[in-house]
Amino acid sequence: MKLVLTKPIEQFIKQQIERGYASPSEVARQAFLRWMDEADDVPPRLQEKLDEAAAGGFRKGSRANIQKIMAGAR
Repeated sequence: MKLVLTKPIEQFIKQQIERGYASPSEVARQAFLRWMDEADDVPPRLQEKLDEAAAGGFRKGSRANIQKIMAGAR
């Protein structure tokens, strides 16, 4: 697989190499692993519940409503 990098990402990789990473592929590997871990932190169906709230099924001002949305998203 071949990836094309933007200038800021290319510069970031160069900085990481200067800081001690072994290779550009190691920098990319670590970045993708971190990105995948962060993606796993989002509860399933959260966007669906947020969309429901935005459509008007959400009562303002109550923290309990946020807890209901989060509980329903799991």
